[in-house]
Formats: sequence, C-alpha cells, structure tokens
Amino acid sequence: MKSRPQLAFFGAVLCALAVAVGSVSTHAQEAPELSLPSPLSGYETERIGSVTWTFPESERGRVAGLIEGFDERWAEVVSDFGTPIDDDLIIRVARNPREMRAMAPFGHPPPDYATGVAYSSWGVILLTMSAPQTWEPPDLEVVLVHELSHVALYRAVLGNPVPRWFNEGVAIHQSEVRLLPRMESLLRAAAQRSMLRLSELDKRFPDHPHEVNIAYAQSADVVRFLRRSNNDERRFHRLVQSIRDGETFDTALATAYGWTRVGLERQWRDSLRTRYRILPALFAGSTIWVLAAILVVFAYRKRRRYHHMKLQQMAYREELEAQAASQPPPAPLSAPPPATEVATDAGVPSVEHDGESHTLH
Repeated sequence: MKSRPQLAFFGAVLCALAVAVGSVSTHAQEAPELSLPSPLSGYETERIGSVTWTFPESERGRVAGLIEGFDERWAEVVSDFGTPIDDDLIIRVARNPREMRAMAPFGHPPPDYATGVAYSSWGVILLTMSAPQTWEPPDLEVVLVHELSHVALYRAVLGNPVPRWFNEGVAIHQSEVRLLPRMESLLRAAAQRSMLRLSELDKRFPDHPHEVNIAYAQSADVVRFLRRSNNDERRFHRLVQSIRDGETFDTALATAYGWTRVGLERQWRDSLRTRYRILPALFAGSTIWVLAAILVVFAYRKRRRYHHMKLQQMAYREELEAQAASQPPPAPLSAPPPATEVATDAGVPSVEHDGESHTLH
C-alpha cells in the first residue's frame, strides 16, 4: 500500500501529465485567413505591447500574472532558436473549454481534450482556466509557454514543415515541468520495450493515452539529445536556420549534425541505454521517484539560471550601448598655450610662458 506522500506525488504527476497531453497545436487545421469571433459578454480586450489579450473581467487577477511575466517567458522561448522572432500575438484566455471553443477561429475549434492550443500561422493562442472533463485549473503558465513555443518555432522556420515529434518535443522541452512524467514514461517504455519509432511518429501521433505519453516523452528526449552541450546548441541553431532558409528537415539535420533521421534515432537510443542502464532495476521501488524528483529540481533550476543569465547579459549589453549612445563625444585634448612675445617698457623683447615673463638676451 502506498503512503500518503507517495499518493500525493503520483497525483502531481498525473496532473502534470494531463497538461502535457492537453497542450497540443493544430497547425494542420489552420486556414490561410484569420476570422475570429467577437469576445464573449463579460470579457475584455487589451492591447499590451505587441500582444492583444482577451480574458474574463472577473478573472483579471489570475491573468495579471501571465501578462506581467509575458516578456520574460517569450524572451526565454525565443533565445533557444537563435534568430529574431516577431512577437505580435493574440492570446485569448477562457473560463472553461466551452467558452474557449466559442472564441476559437471560425471553423477551427480546439480539440476536446485541450487546455491550450496554438494556431501558429495566425499567431493565435487559446487557453482555458479549467481543464476538460476534470474541470480542474491547469497550470496556465506552463500551458502558455508550451503554446508560445509552437508559435515561436513556426516563425523561426518561416512556416516550413518540421516533423510532428520535433514540434512537440521542442514545446515540451521548453515547458520544462514535464520532465518528471516524461522520464517515468520513457523509463517504463524502455523497460517494456514499447518505445515508438520516430518514423511512426512522423506519420501519425498516437491517440491512445498510454502511447501518446510515450510519444511525447520520446519527442522531448530526442530534442534534449540534440541540445546536450554548447556545441550542440550551435548545431541546433544551424538546424533551425537551415529549415528557415528552405531546406527540408532531413537536409538541415544532415547539414547541422551530419546524421540522417535514422542515424539520429540510432544515436539517441544508444545514449538512452547509456544514461538509464541502471534505473530500470530500481523501477519497482520508491528509489526511482526520489531520484526523479531530485533530477527534476536540479534540471529546472539549472535551466532557469541559464536563461536568467542570458537575459541579464542581454539587458547589461543593451544598458551599456544606451549609455554609450547618450554620452557626448569626448572633447579633444587642448595643447599648451604658445609662447607669446611681448615688449617691456624698456623696449627689451621678452616672452611669456606658463604665466611667467622671460627677457630675451
């Protein structure tokens, strides 16, 4: 029988997993022209910076945190792609799934299970304050970051196609909170030898809850594998830039990493066996949950520190540039006054230098 702390821990895992499953984007359903219904009664719309927010007037307090933290979250997401990205967005926050559906683009409703959805080619994001079926409040910040990632990736590659597993893997990797459930799903799939091939995920993302959890876990871990080190970070930026320049994903992958898609999967599976070769033996006990929790906290704090450091560096550089631009140019160095010849009353020529008079002989 599980202890109360264990039950609470499993409940937190299931809650986070529900957010991960519910936050999907529907790029394939998007239309070339945007047609949005008017906001519902009791909702207000505000243009703040480059974002148009629509939300219930009665829920302004809950939405205020999203608005105040938007600039930082967007900067963190964009920094991962290595290219400037337009931040003009429409974000609609609904009270419940029914009202979220009512505020979706005409003819393009969100999936029934979604707590958030990104219409990336339009730059439209929908969120709901209560999850479908359970009606529990989702972590709106996590869902928002997930959907911002979809939009940012779409704009980073100028709308050129990328594999579904790559799209979802990047979004989950940036959302970060999904590390724990995806580790559990990944380890269980590895132990049961039920992992899916990337070629399968390219064709169709599964619908069964068990398989979709594995699919998301694999997708996120492959993206993590592509970004293991600073050198891989540069390769990842090169991959995005190549797709942005019009290359196919396979060509861009070969250009940036020197791998085919099959080669990438082989390398990733080899790394998976190396990283987790000890953990499946511990899976039956509670040790894995303690270890996983420690890894979650460590990875989250490390990534947050890294992003905050980059943002502080950018802000510091901007401040220095602003100070340099506002200061007047330095005055040229003045030369000492030249010696001046003067005449004394006696008619003897003399010179003045440094305030003293010297008679010439």
